Amino acid sequence: MRLILTGCEYSGTTTIANAICGWAKDAMGARIEPHDHFKIPHIACYPQGAPATPLTDEEQRQVLALSPKLKEMLQRQDLVYHYPVAAQEPDWVMVGYHIEDAVYGPIYFGYGLEDEPHGGPRTRYARTTEMYLKMRAPDTALVLVTASPDVIATRMLENPHANGVLRAADIGRVLRRFQEEYDSSLLRTKLTLDTSTTTVYQTMEEFKRKYQPFISDDDRRRILTSRALTNRS
Repeated sequence: MRLILTGCEYSGTTTIANAICGWAKDAMGARIEPHDHFKIPHIACYPQGAPATPLTDEEQRQVLALSPKLKEMLQRQDLVYHYPVAAQEPDWVMVGYHIEDAVYGPIYFGYGLEDEPHGGPRTRYARTTEMYLKMRAPDTALVLVTASPDVIATRMLENPHANGVLRAADIGRVLRRFQEEYDSSLLRTKLTLDTSTTTVYQTMEEFKRKYQPFISDDDRRRILTSRALTNRS
C-alpha cells in the first residue's frame, strides 16, 4: 500500500494517515509509520518516539529563520530523499509530501515561484516528482483530505497548532491551491475525503470503500492471509 495524503492544514491529514496505518496493520499485518515531516518548521525526519523528534522550539525557530534559498534546498532534498524504491518498500504513507511543498512554499516561505532557479515553479517540480512516482511506484494513490473553510477556521481556533503554517485569511486560497494541485496531479489513482462533518471512523469507512478498487493483488493476498490466521487463532 502506497499512499500520499495531502490537504490544507486542519483538514485532518495526520489523523487520517494514522488511522489508515492502524487499519493496514489490522487488515494485512503491514507495519507502516507515516512520513509526516514536510511542513516547515516541522521537518524532523526521525522515527516517531526517537529522542531527536520532534524539533525543539528553538530548533523550529532556527528553521523558520532560514532564508528562502535554504528552505527550498532543505525541502527539495527531503523530497528526493523520500523518493520510494518500490522493490524495497512495499508499504509507505506520506503526509503532505510534494503537494504540500507546492502549495506552502510559494505562499509562505518565498521559494517555488516563477523565477525559482531550482526546478522552476513548485507546481512544475511537483509534476516532476509524480513522473518519478509513476515510473518507480505506479500504484501510488493520492488522497486529498479536505474540509469546508468554516470548519477549518473553527479547528484553528479550538486547537491551534504550534508554529502552524496556515493563516486564517488564507484559508480559501490554500484550499483552492490544494484542489488545483490534486486536479493537476499525474498520478492515476486519486480519491478525496471530506472531513467537514464526519468522524474518523466514518472517514475511514469512506476511505476503505473508495480505495477498494485500487488494492493491489499482493495486498489482497495479505488481507486474506491475515483473516485466515485470525480465524484460526
